[in-house]
Amino acid sequence: MKNTSPIIPILIYILFLLILFIIKPSLLFDKNGIIKNYNPKSLITLDLIYPLIALLSYYLYLIILILI
Repeated sequence: MKNTSPIIPILIYILFLLILFIIKPSLLFDKNGIIKNYNPKSLITLDLIYPLIALLSYYLYLIILILI
């Protein structure tokens, strides 16, 4: 079995979050760059995005392990 260090998925997660905070999509941030809070009009908030990005980064890590 290959080395399954938890550092690589954590780094992928941090990279995804950095990209997200640099791009600041209007779906998650208001026009002043402030994070939108949950309200009935907003379907997606950062509270929902964080676990999705964590799952995506771990899934990407597993794919990388299989291909290498």
